[in-house]
Amino acid sequence: MISGEGDMSSASQSRIPSSDVTYRVAGSGRDLVLAHGLGGLFHSWSAILPMLARTHRVWEVGFPAFDSDTTAQRRGNSIGDWSEDLARFFDHVGLERAAVIGNSVGGQVATTYAHAHRDRVSALVLLASSGLGENNEGYSLFPGDAVRRLIKRLEEDVVRAILRTVFSADEFFEKELPAIQERLSDRRWKLGLLGTARRVRDATILPLLPQIELPTLLVCGEDDRIVPVRFARAAAPLLPHGELEIFPATGHAPQIERPEQTHDRVLRFLHAAGWN
Repeated sequence: MISGEGDMSSASQSRIPSSDVTYRVAGSGRDLVLAHGLGGLFHSWSAILPMLARTHRVWEVGFPAFDSDTTAQRRGNSIGDWSEDLARFFDHVGLERAAVIGNSVGGQVATTYAHAHRDRVSALVLLASSGLGENNEGYSLFPGDAVRRLIKRLEEDVVRAILRTVFSADEFFEKELPAIQERLSDRRWKLGLLGTARRVRDATILPLLPQIELPTLLVCGEDDRIVPVRFARAAAPLLPHGELEIFPATGHAPQIERPEQTHDRVLRFLHAAGWN
């Protein structure tokens, strides 16, 4: 998802040396790792992180920003790139094992990482994960001719159209709109976003799901316009130990639109999985 960076004054940001991967940590207890979606950065978790940090040590991972040297060198980031970044983070902070929660593209990254590093992930939570086959039917973050118009100039109606594919109501992005418009006015950041969107567009995790032997919770919104709920319904039975939760009146960011409900469902899942 796209958003500006939220205020997380209670947790300072750190950077992995010789990389553009950043992270923050809060709380104590068993480890949870949060993987944001396309452009989400730390704002994705600003509402739910303090709740999770009451019972767990929570790590927010920030993948290379769209205006970073890393993104420019990669010509956009792929799912594989971010999965390797996540592995770099685990090694850097010395995490032997953690539960991983991913939103949107972050769900694809979390699943890809868990598939490659099965001994280091205890449980998976996929919040409106992309990569469930929706790409085959043309679903996209960028509706209509938004990409062409974004490349040429910033227009508020284009930004709002994009954000309305993410959220079920304008109230969930209004406060962030100025920061988002500022980001999209930066040519380097905008090209990094579009390059990344191009590289992840056709990625899918469907072939991996039958091989994920971990407890896995899929949470999706009934009003998700990017990954319509029917794709999650079709994907859930592929998971050997999967659960599916559907939130009504919710779009592509349950942790922002329904933070309390998402927190409670995740906590019940982690308790059942023994990661509490």
